[in-house]
Amino acid sequence: MSTDDDSHWFVDDDPGPLVRPFAMTRGRVGKDLHNLDMLTLVIAVRPEDELSALDREYTEIVRLCRGGPLSIAEIAAYMNLLVVVVKVLVSDLINSGHLIFRSPPPPGAGADLTLLQAVLDGVRRL
Repeated sequence: MSTDDDSHWFVDDDPGPLVRPFAMTRGRVGKDLHNLDMLTLVIAVRPEDELSALDREYTEIVRLCRGGPLSIAEIAAYMNLLVVVVKVLVSDLINSGHLIFRSPPPPGAGADLTLLQAVLDGVRRL
């Protein structure tokens, strides 16, 4: 086999995100993620001056979540990262107290019909 013919497969100016997601999560995947899913809403709760000790990706997530709640999917889209990577990073920030979250209700956990009827009756009386 000629070296000249086979050398083109590893020469690339931009290899793309081959190792980056694995490196950002320090090799962690899908465990202890606070039951986060794509629709989980996240908001920042710590002051801006406490961000200096965080890595760049963590700081960016906290800054994004300062303006109001964002879903995991929105954070992933803004940062151009995989959703699973964002789940790991957000989970770390929840553990450190920088973020709080609210997961969507589980399927089948509909609204309380008695409460909805009471609201409807109240609106009709207006």
